[in-house]
Amino acid sequence: MIKYRHKIVSIVVCAALLICSFLALAFTADATTGDTVYVRVNNGWSTSSIYCYMWKNSGGSGNENHSWPGVQMTKVSGTDNIFSYQLTDDYTQIIFNTGSGGEQTKDLTYTGNGGDGKIYDLSLQSWSQYIEPTTSATLPTVSTAATESTASTLPSGVYTVYLKNSAKWSTPKCYMWNSTSDKNAEWPGVNMTLVGDDVWSYTASKAFANCIFSDNGANQTRDLTAKYGFIYDNQTQSWTEYDTSPIRVKSYNAAPSNKIYTGMEVVLSAEAESSDGTISYKFSVNGNILRDFSSNNSVSWIPNEAGEYTVTFDFKDSAGNENSRTLTLTVLSDSGLATPIIKTVTPSNSSYIKKGEASAVTVTAGGGQTGTNLLFYKYVIVAPSGEQNTAYYTLNNYYSFTPTEEGEYKISVFVQSSDNTTVSKTVTVTSTGGEIPTTPTDPVYQLGDVNRDGVVSILDATYIQMYLAEYSGYNVTLDLGDMNKDGVLTITDVTAIQRKIAEFS
Repeated sequence: MIKYRHKIVSIVVCAALLICSFLALAFTADATTGDTVYVRVNNGWSTSSIYCYMWKNSGGSGNENHSWPGVQMTKVSGTDNIFSYQLTDDYTQIIFNTGSGGEQTKDLTYTGNGGDGKIYDLSLQSWSQYIEPTTSATLPTVSTAATESTASTLPSGVYTVYLKNSAKWSTPKCYMWNSTSDKNAEWPGVNMTLVGDDVWSYTASKAFANCIFSDNGANQTRDLTAKYGFIYDNQTQSWTEYDTSPIRVKSYNAAPSNKIYTGMEVVLSAEAESSDGTISYKFSVNGNILRDFSSNNSVSWIPNEAGEYTVTFDFKDSAGNENSRTLTLTVLSDSGLATPIIKTVTPSNSSYIKKGEASAVTVTAGGGQTGTNLLFYKYVIVAPSGEQNTAYYTLNNYYSFTPTEEGEYKISVFVQSSDNTTVSKTVTVTSTGGEIPTTPTDPVYQLGDVNRDGVVSILDATYIQMYLAEYSGYNVTLDLGDMNKDGVLTITDVTAIQRKIAEFS
């Protein structure tokens, strides 16, 4: 905050100074010269070089802090993944990145915090007040600003936080506070309860803004913003949503997840597991189904327009349990883009090709709007034996070759603009001498629907009876017919289906 010192000349001057002071206080949340901005790199990026690119909306001279990719950030002492940068001007926009051609965030708005600093969490994709990390031998510091900025966003209801004890602490404890006089207990806090599978929980009596997990006061985490309903891993030092659904979502992602341009292939994939049955997956974008429930856990999506999209990953098991996750992706236009980009490569990753038959590699690229505005292509094909073709740059966006071996071929595509900026992408395809396998799209049936007609009815009870009587043509699988989960099909399962029908009546 800027402090003003003047001599008292007159009452009029004093009044003017008082007005200026109120105005200064009113704008302490603006981004100002000298602010320090932080980023927590916890989303898989390499931490060898983290850059901060900032600029002003107003444009003009001094619009940016440095030419792209910006200024290299400084790792905060005592942390593994937090980096800082001190503003040299009143910048309003920011992009965190790993350098030219690397990973980057979308365009972010930076409002500052009156010089105290804000931190952007790459995994959570959100800003919060930055609180300096504590050492394992000291008590936490309490920030009034942190309490004020987070308390209004805390949820109501049950205030439970979880700890994934990957570091194998012997006595996990949770210390929570709003201020020095408003805390859940004296340091080091309250013993946590073992839920199972190295997961510990603590439920507070009310909403606290901040928390620290520790091993009975030792090996403590940094000061954390409390995230109720989330689980903190004391090894990866990151929060994720804690899921109590019978279906445990292990992963859901988009590749690429940023720097997505119109016409670019985005591979959506997910993985989940359930003890109640087999998992099926559904993928949707802005409510439009890309692929309905099936055993396929990935799908390709090519956006045609720039904008923000909500991707929904739906999960279902054969017992009827359901779960879901969402991602928000930003799609950009490549109009006028100087850097070349690869949008699609056909055949795509994990495709099959036929041994002895010509296969064409086709590339869709964009950008390269510099110099002659031409794009040049090079194709490197590596056979299973390691044999490689002689590759040259060409203006053709396709290349034909004939696989002579069975096994995995590695296809690397290089696209270069007239200023020699080059991007590449590698896919692997499998050459086979037999029939090219087709991808199954198995529908999902609920428990009890043994005849697979989409509903549970008296026909299913009869179907199991015919199967138990060994009539020809009747086949019942355990995942659909074993109603009581005892591992065998008996008349008890028939009775369970009849009861289920009666419940629906």
